[in-house]
Amino acid sequence: MSAIKLAFDAILEKKGRSFLTMLGIIIGVAAVLILVGLVSGYNADITAYYEKLGVNKITVDITYYDRTNTVDITDDLIAFIGDDLADAVIGITPESTSTGTLKYMANSNSTATVYFGNEQWSACNNYVIDRGRDLLPIDAAQRSRVCVIGTYVAESLFGYINPVGKTITFGGEPFLVVGTYYQKDGTAEDSMDDMIVIPYTHIRALKNTATVTKFTVKVQNADLMETVMAELEYFLGDTLSTNTSSYTLENGNDAMTESDEETASISIVLGGVACIALLVGGIGIMNIMLVTVTERTREIGIKKAIGAQRSVIITQFLVESSVLSAAGGVIGIVIGYAGSLILGKIIYDLILVPDTLVTVGAALFSVVIGVVFGLYPAVKASGLQPVDALRAD
Repeated sequence: MSAIKLAFDAILEKKGRSFLTMLGIIIGVAAVLILVGLVSGYNADITAYYEKLGVNKITVDITYYDRTNTVDITDDLIAFIGDDLADAVIGITPESTSTGTLKYMANSNSTATVYFGNEQWSACNNYVIDRGRDLLPIDAAQRSRVCVIGTYVAESLFGYINPVGKTITFGGEPFLVVGTYYQKDGTAEDSMDDMIVIPYTHIRALKNTATVTKFTVKVQNADLMETVMAELEYFLGDTLSTNTSSYTLENGNDAMTESDEETASISIVLGGVACIALLVGGIGIMNIMLVTVTERTREIGIKKAIGAQRSVIITQFLVESSVLSAAGGVIGIVIGYAGSLILGKIIYDLILVPDTLVTVGAALFSVVIGVVFGLYPAVKASGLQPVDALRAD
């Protein structure tokens, strides 16, 4: 306890110099917590984005080289999924898109994405009905002029009016709004809520093509993804002619996995940068402790002259450097927490709190820095000869 008291007395005696010495540790610890917090926020933001898109999705993309011999496999593919993969798949939907102007009376929307889908489109793309109803199988079968719209389209065209039962136009064609989806991406232009779904059987009239070339398959869980992809590979290979077409299968979870790996790499790089800052802070502590040894040479000589052991001198200076470093670590933690909260709210609109394990690790590392970089000055101080030390001014 006496060594700790002496350490605090020595630090408080030269407050300005002590603070400047701690500054490297403060910056290093704060940087570790803030950077790790921001990476965590980025990861949470990306994860939320993919969850909105929907996970466990397979995209089937078909390219036809010879349109004169094209055979539309939409019905066969949907039947195959429903019959052979019903236990593994939630649903399948055509996924063709278009753009244009939606109109309701004097209001218009020219930014919405128009999807051509079936009754399983919302389940495949993670949308939930808010008001009205979803598309039904009969809508596609009878080419019903109906649609389901996102919250931004509803707001831009209808304001506070309930859009269900109202008729909008797209491409000059009227469509009855039978339902609206819950907001999932913030009511904004070009967001996931700036969209409309109509039966895919209108694709011929509105896109001048009768062939669906893109599908989304929603799988029950991640463990079944490879199995379903293998089954789709077999079906498509057996159904499509390589002379007139080709296809690709895309695992939607791969993008999320790549994002996780990218985030991990970023964390390592940023953590390394922050550790360098801590090491620079440690060098600053070693430098100031060497100065302290020079300034207190006479004090060391007196202690050794009255019988103080080398271990006592080493302990005194190690405790002093550790306290100096630990104090910087505590201040750095406070700044790191404050910085994480402020930047998390500004950048991601999230309340980011540094991970407890990272916080404890940063605090312990700051103490270790103090011990490691204080060791050389402490050993040097303990090695002074009493006679030489007493002669010092």
